[in-house]
Amino acid sequence: MEEQPRKELRIGKFGFLNNFLPYYRLEQNGCMRIYEGSPRELTMLFECDRIDFAPLPSFYYLRNKRRLRCYEFCVASNDSALSVLLVSERGINDVNGRIAVTNQTVTSVNLLKVILNERGMNNRIFEMNTCETGELLRHGSYALVIGDEALRARTRYKIVMDLGEEWHDLTGCPMVFGISVSSYTVDMSDVDRAILESLAWGERNMETVVREAKKRFSGMPADLIERYIGSLTYRLGTREMRGLKVFEAKCHEYGLL
Repeated sequence: MEEQPRKELRIGKFGFLNNFLPYYRLEQNGCMRIYEGSPRELTMLFECDRIDFAPLPSFYYLRNKRRLRCYEFCVASNDSALSVLLVSERGINDVNGRIAVTNQTVTSVNLLKVILNERGMNNRIFEMNTCETGELLRHGSYALVIGDEALRARTRYKIVMDLGEEWHDLTGCPMVFGISVSSYTVDMSDVDRAILESLAWGERNMETVVREAKKRFSGMPADLIERYIGSLTYRLGTREMRGLKVFEAKCHEYGLL
C-alpha cells in the first residue's frame, strides 16, 4: 500500500509579545507552519478548521470544552497582567461611565463583567470593531484594551484597572487568559511538548529572547518588554487550573456561561 503523505501541522499563536518567548525557538527551527493572529482571529481559524492547535481564549474553551482537548501550554498572569487594562484619558472614576471594549477579546471582556459584578459596579459595556485605544476612548469614558495595544497604552493613558491584578486581589488566583486546545478527536500532545521545549530553551536563554524581542517590538519601551516577558506563566499547573475553575464558576454565577 502506498504510504500517505503526512498532514502538515497547522499551529496558531497570538500575534502579541506574550507569545514571543514560548514560540521563539520553535520558529527559529522552522519545523512547523505557524499562523499568527489575535485571539478572535485564531478562534475563527480554529472554527473553520484552518488550524489544528493554538492557544485560544480561556472563555472560548470553557464554553466549548466538551468538544475540545486542552494541554499544558497556556498564557496566564500570576498577578498583574500588564497587557489587559482598563484605561482612560483623565483617570476618572465614573461608576456610570461607558466602557468601550475591543471585539478582539472574549476572555477579557467576560473577566471585566465578573469584576464589575463582584465590585457592585454598573458600567455599561459595548464592543467596537477596533483595537486602537484612542478610537475606543472617543466612544466611552474607559477603554478595555489587550495585548501589545495595552502595553503601548500604558505609556499614553491613565491606568484605571489591571484586570489580572484585580482578579488576583479578588480570588488569590492566577488568571488564565489563553489555553492551548485541539479538537477532542485528535491528540496534539507532541505539539504541546514541542512548544514547552521551546519555552524551556527560551527561559534558559532569556537574554537572547529579550534582545530579539526588543528588535521585533521596537516601538515599545525596552524595560517594559523585559519586565513583561518575565511576568507571565505558560504552564497550566495546579494554581492555574484552580484559577480557571474559579473563573468558570464566576461566569456561571453571573450568567455568562
